[in-house]
Formats: sequence, structure tokens, C-alpha cells
Amino acid sequence: MTDGPEPFGKETAKAAQEIAKTTDNAIDAARDLASFFNRVLGNPIVDAVGITIGDPLRFVRTLSLDWYSRRVDEILAKRDAKKLKGAPPRIALDILEAAQDETRDELRELWAQLLANAMDEATQSKVRIEFVTVLKQLNPLDALVLQRLTGVGNFINPHQLALAQHLDTNDTATSILYLLDLKCVEQAPNGTYAYKTSPRGIALLKALSS
Repeated sequence: MTDGPEPFGKETAKAAQEIAKTTDNAIDAARDLASFFNRVLGNPIVDAVGITIGDPLRFVRTLSLDWYSRRVDEILAKRDAKKLKGAPPRIALDILEAAQDETRDELRELWAQLLANAMDEATQSKVRIEFVTVLKQLNPLDALVLQRLTGVGNFINPHQLALAQHLDTNDTATSILYLLDLKCVEQAPNGTYAYKTSPRGIALLKALSS
């Protein structure tokens, strides 16, 4: 007598195994988040976190915060930070709320640097609450242009900056005008089409530096 068909096909069983594996990873990550929040805030105010696969947004955010937990630890270990006092709760929670939905690698790295600096007593004073709002509005190219513009130091035409840095001219000009709206760059006082990093932009980059 031959056996009847399996209630689930091989592909279905394989998919179920992968889901179970992913769910287990998410649960492990969620458990680690309690200690991560405690390290960020400097106080044991967060208990264990639960998660279900039925909540995909929370699932993605948990994995995202797990990445930040690992990356922030790497940054602080590399600089051999001696005094971790915990970030001010308002700043820490604003950073985590904004950072958890970011998927672009360049900006995730900046969020991790900002959080690490907020936790380190040696750099905490550089992290201002409004920088969270500014960073939320940046595209990767905007961050790159701001860094390259700061390296120049003096007022420069966007076209000249693009040529010198091997960037697209139109994209560079668009980023500079956007950064002008965010008060991260300033225009030459004589009204010419030349720009340089503003004091606010310089302070922002210091808060994002390793």
C-alpha cells in the first residue's frame, strides 16, 4: 500500500522552516534590545520585548534596532570610550524613533554615529536635539555634499564643487539648495551663486563624526 500525499509539499515545508528560523532570530534580537535600551539611556527602564511575525512593521524595526545595537557597540569599542553616561532620554528616544525606519546604509551609519556620540560623555555635548530633525530630512547625497563642501572651507560654486569632487552637477546644486533651506550651508554675502558650510552644518558634522 502506498502512502498518501503529504499534507504539505516540500516547498511549503521548506518555507515554514525559513519562517521559523527568521522568527527565532527576531525573538533573539528582541531580547537583546532590552539591554541595548538600558545602555543607551543609562538606566534599567526597559524590560524584555516581545514580538510576533504577525506584526511585520515591528518585526522589521526590531531587526533594525538590533543592527544599531551591534554597530553602536562596535563604534564605542573602537574608540575605547571610557565614560558612557547614557544619552539624555529625549535625545536617545528621538534618535531611535527616527533611525529604526531608515534602510539606506549611508544614513544608518550616520544615525549609529550620532547615537554613539550621544552616549559618550566625551562627545555628548556635540549632539543637539535639533540635529535629529535635520538628519531625518537628509538624503545620502546631501550628507556627502555637505561633507565635501566642508572640506573646501571657502565659498564655492556648485558647478565647481561637482567637477572637483566628480559629482553630478545638477544633483550637487539641488543638494546645496536643499541644505541651504536646512540652514546647513550659507550663501556668499554678495549674493553670488557660491556657498559654504554654515556654523550649523559644521556642528552637525561634528556630532556625526567618529
